[in-house]
Amino acid sequence: MFSPDQAPSNEAVEVLLATFNGERFLREQLDSVLGQDYPNLRVLARDDGSSDRTVDILNEYQERFPDRVRVLPTDRATGSPKWNFLELMQAASADYVCFCDQDDVWLPNKVSITMRAMRDLESKGGTSKPYLVFTDLQLVDAELRMLHKSFWKFMHVNPADIHEINRLLMVCVVTGCTSMINRPMLKLAKRVPDEASMHDRWIGLIAATMGKAFVLRTKTVLYRQHGGNLLGTGRDLTGEAPKASARPLWTKIRKYREGATYKHWRDAQEHAAAFLRVYGSELDPEMRRTLEAFRRCDLGDPWWIKFFTVVRYRFYIVGIIPNLAKLPILWIRNLNSQ
Repeated sequence: MFSPDQAPSNEAVEVLLATFNGERFLREQLDSVLGQDYPNLRVLARDDGSSDRTVDILNEYQERFPDRVRVLPTDRATGSPKWNFLELMQAASADYVCFCDQDDVWLPNKVSITMRAMRDLESKGGTSKPYLVFTDLQLVDAELRMLHKSFWKFMHVNPADIHEINRLLMVCVVTGCTSMINRPMLKLAKRVPDEASMHDRWIGLIAATMGKAFVLRTKTVLYRQHGGNLLGTGRDLTGEAPKASARPLWTKIRKYREGATYKHWRDAQEHAAAFLRVYGSELDPEMRRTLEAFRRCDLGDPWWIKFFTVVRYRFYIVGIIPNLAKLPILWIRNLNSQ
């Protein structure tokens, strides 16, 4: 079993930092990365067309730490964090890579304990397989005051779903800024397609189907929520309990079906279709069958066959009402495909 007290490796780790108009918190983040207790660490940064002083700050740190910070020249803006990170992945040269957002703070032992978990995976499965290690986060406000001790608990995330492809198709449990991947995983992840919403969700699917993931059940990042996050919790952080709704059950189900559940289903189906297109020939038969079964739930089979496929493979969403809302989607999609 992995022990956080094991002696750390001294392999080079490259931290991929994607920025865009991040001057407000960037210095604090860079200081937390460069202050890690893991010695063999360097930062590879890329800005995506900032109009504030973000690039000046990056260049300043590159001048101050020429052996530890490198800023990629930017000839064009990609327009999204996913493609900005892809540019960084293409340029990465280390055997181990971490992903870094511009507005968080890393706890001092983040890289060292993550690397220990990564080396534990490699010691058991070899260094040629794609591996992922990811952790929990602490939710904090703009001044780093605690909002919630655990991102996973606050968002009702079960990180063990990373080991169940039928669950992972419907949920995303990996937060990129906590993650470390090895070179074989990086090689696969660089084939991320347009349909992928973010690199971390895509890497999670790769780990579940073609490699292995290690869930490190500790917090390594202060995940800052400041109102200007490109990505965040998407939930109210006041701590107030939601008010009970007196609407009929069918009204609630219809609301989910027409809103979040339908979009969630569409996104999941697009990911599965793209994953089969990109990696289908490399998947083992069982994984391929599961992905193909998931796709059949959105194609032309009668609704009752889709229903039994969902039940057989347990393609469930968290929550009773979202799952009930999903059932009419199977029928409606069937009507549209005739």
